[in-house]
Order: sequence, then structure tokens, then C-alpha cells
Amino acid sequence: MNSFMKTVVIGGMLFVMPVTGLLARPCGGQGGSGDFRRMDSPRAERIFDDLNLSQKQQKQLQQHRLEQRKSMIGLRSKLALLRTDLAEASLASRPDMRKIDEISDRIGNVHAEMTKERIRSRVYVRSILTDKQKEIMDSRRAMKAERNPGRGNR
Repeated sequence: MNSFMKTVVIGGMLFVMPVTGLLARPCGGQGGSGDFRRMDSPRAERIFDDLNLSQKQQKQLQQHRLEQRKSMIGLRSKLALLRTDLAEASLASRPDMRKIDEISDRIGNVHAEMTKERIRSRVYVRSILTDKQKEIMDSRRAMKAERNPGRGNR
């Protein structure tokens, strides 16, 4: 390998390594892929087991979850790209604070859209449940909040 290629490869590695470090997060962190996997876990499926959902409810829920998954994948992709843009802007030789602020605002907007999507989903799920099923679901949510007081009511 000639000297120029070595310089390019080393330079590229020196740029990519700090960006990778900035973007590193635990898998189960807020907004991370852990949130996505949680919906596919056996525990997530058990949430609905005791509700005795009808066939119609099961089909509605399955269709809704597929649609929501697609939506959330798109939002998470936007978020990942914006985080990469933010890392790139902050590592520039002369960081432009206006650009960094704009990207930060856009990240906040994507987080807001994700929150809206989760709330819409919760409202939709409740709309297909009977009153008795809602009571069971609400009691579970209350028990979960008691067990994990610092985690919020997801």
C-alpha cells in the first residue's frame, strides 16, 4: 500500500472512531433499538395473554403493531442520521453553533414525534379493548410503575 493510501485510511479511521464513540449507547437505552426489541419479546406478548382478546381484536392489534413498527423504524432512522450529523458538526474544525442548534432542535422534534406515536398507539389499543380488558391493562401499568418508580409510565 502506498503512502497516500495509508494516510487516507488512517485519516478516515481517526475521523470515524471519535464519531462512533459519540454515538455509542447501551442497547436498551431510551430511543435505542432496545425499545424496538421489547415489543417483540415474549414478555410483550404475555401482556395481552390475560386479556382474552377476541380474534378480531388480535387481528386489529397485529395490524396496528406492524404499522406502528414501520413508523417507528422511520423515526429511529431519522434520529440516527441526525445524531450522525450532530457528531459531524460538533467535530468540525470550526463548529457552527447555529447548525448544531438547528440539528439539536430537529432531534427534539423527532423525539416529540416518537412520543406522539407511542401515545397514539396506547390510545388505539385502549379503543379496541372492552372495559374489563382496560381495567386489567391499567392495573398492570400501575403495578409496573410501582416496581420501577424512576422509569416513568411507559
